Formats: sequence, C-alpha cells, structure tokens
Amino acid sequence: MLKTSRLALVTGATGFIGHRLTERLLADNWQVRLLVRDPRRLDPALAARCEVFSGDVTQAETLFAPLADVTHVFHCAANVHTWDRWDAYEAVNVRGVENVMLAVAACRERPRVLHVSTVDVYGFPVEPCDEVCPATGGEFGYGRSKAIGERRAREICQAAGIALTVIRPCNVIGPGSQFISRIGSELQAGLMIRIDGGRVHAGLIHVDNLVDDMLWAATASTAIGNVYNTRDGGEMTWNQFLTDFRHMIGGRGAIISLPFWLADFLASGFELAQRILRRDSEPMLHRLLVRLFGRTCGHRIRKIRDDRGEHARIDYATAMQQSVAWFKAKRHRSGK
Repeated sequence: MLKTSRLALVTGATGFIGHRLTERLLADNWQVRLLVRDPRRLDPALAARCEVFSGDVTQAETLFAPLADVTHVFHCAANVHTWDRWDAYEAVNVRGVENVMLAVAACRERPRVLHVSTVDVYGFPVEPCDEVCPATGGEFGYGRSKAIGERRAREICQAAGIALTVIRPCNVIGPGSQFISRIGSELQAGLMIRIDGGRVHAGLIHVDNLVDDMLWAATASTAIGNVYNTRDGGEMTWNQFLTDFRHMIGGRGAIISLPFWLADFLASGFELAQRILRRDSEPMLHRLLVRLFGRTCGHRIRKIRDDRGEHARIDYATAMQQSVAWFKAKRHRSGK
C-alpha cells in the first residue's frame, strides 16, 4: 500500500474520545485505520469507513500490521476505570504504551505520534499545575500508571527520534461521556456528594474542543516534543456544574455536602470494607472520588493556548445542552 498524505491509526476507537476523534478524522478526509480488541463493539458506521484491525496494545505482535505506512498515530486506548487492580492498569497504561511506541520505532518510516494522557498524572494537588510540575501520578493506580506510561512514551520516542506530542485532558464531557452518564444517573435519582461546598474548579472540556486540540497537537510543528494540559476556559466550579446539571435533567437525586476530611474518612471506611469482603466492585465512595471533587481539576492551560492561539469553539452552555440531550436520550432508550 502506498503511503498517503494523511493515514492515521487510532487506538481505542470503541471508547468515548477515540470514537469522536475517528468521526472527526473521517469528516476531515483523513484515511483511518482502527486497532480494536473486539470489532463487534465498534460503531458500524465507523467500521464501514475505516480499515479495521483486530488487536490489543498488550499484545505487541498485533501492532505491526496496522502501523504499516501510517503517517500519524493517535494513541487513545487506556484503562480509565476509577477503581481497578494495579496489574490491570499497568497492562494497558504502561506495557501497552511501551508496545505501541516500540512498534512505531520499528517502522521504516516512523509516523508522528499523539499520546493521550491525563491531568491525573499530577495526582490531586490543592493548587493547579502547569506542564513543568512533577507528574508522578499521585497515590492512585490510574494516575500512577498513566504517569509511568507517559514517561516511557517520551523515553522511547526520544531515543528513536519519533515526533511525539502528549496531551493531558481534564474531565471530558459531551455526548457519549461516561462522566456525564455516571454523574447524571446519581443526580437523576441517586446520591451525589459535594465536597467543601463544591467550590473547586471542575476542569471540564467538551469532547469536540479536546479533539480540536488533539488534531492541532498531532499536526502542528510547534507541538512536536511538547506536553500540553487542556480544558475549556473559565472558572466553572463543581457546585455550579452539579446545580446546572441537576436542574437541566429535572433530577431528584440528593446532593450531600461534606467537608473534605469527613468524606475522606468515610471513603477510607468503604475501601476497607471492600478489602475485608474481598470484593472487586467499585465502592460507592472511595478516596479517588473525594479528591476528584475536592481538589482542583482546573490545571493551567496557558501553554496550549499560547502555542495554538485559539479558544474553545463550544462554550459551556452549548456543552451542557448537548450533554443533557444525550443523557436524556440514553435514559429514554434504556427505559429508565
């Protein structure tokens, strides 16, 4: 197959971000290949327009064929669960990243790589971070595994001379967002916590604004070798977001306000109970969730805004309207 001007390989296309990215690439007339573990889970509309390879980032031998002749790699595949075992995080977020980057390094003509990381690599600090802050991953498995995977991606790409850009999104909303689905379900008829009055920054970004940043980061010469935080602008707090979301869906779920110390104490108790009972399921409350809602997610985005020179095209009001419309339609289809 002859190398085209823009032939992209996307990992994680059955996930929220990878799916939306693939739709956008096709709309922008890219040729697209997808690496998916289970093609049956792939949107048929995407499968019909893309070259689909069955494979797994944890199985290095499945990566070489889909990489042949590609010009760009968008590595979106990740274990993004908020509660899981370390070995499950490590398999995808560390060894999977290593496999992808080593397979790229083995290409005769090495494609450009955009690696999707997360602001969770900062842990959950009280003050917002920029890209020069230490990215150790903090105390939880997801953040630690993403930090290690990101570091290995940079090491491998630097050694092999691969053009790499890393992007660290905050909390992604929009149609299809698991984040919207989960919080919306609690606000609809469940129980939602608000930590310290919900006064900290929620760090929201609409998925299409994220995809805009991703496409720029994967193609602009300025972005090569750089790491970027990204979120939508403004100072949206958790309290405002939860209030707006609950009102827009007519939710009847309860919102319980707790001080950070008490929520953290209760979360530790729930975690201990899970360990004693030897259950793998996610507790109703755990310390990562307390930090998500009780520590800032509003990390600094000056670097990408200075380099890209553009602002988000979808504002908060539109982002919420789209998110709520999708959530309501999803609930209607499920009969809830």
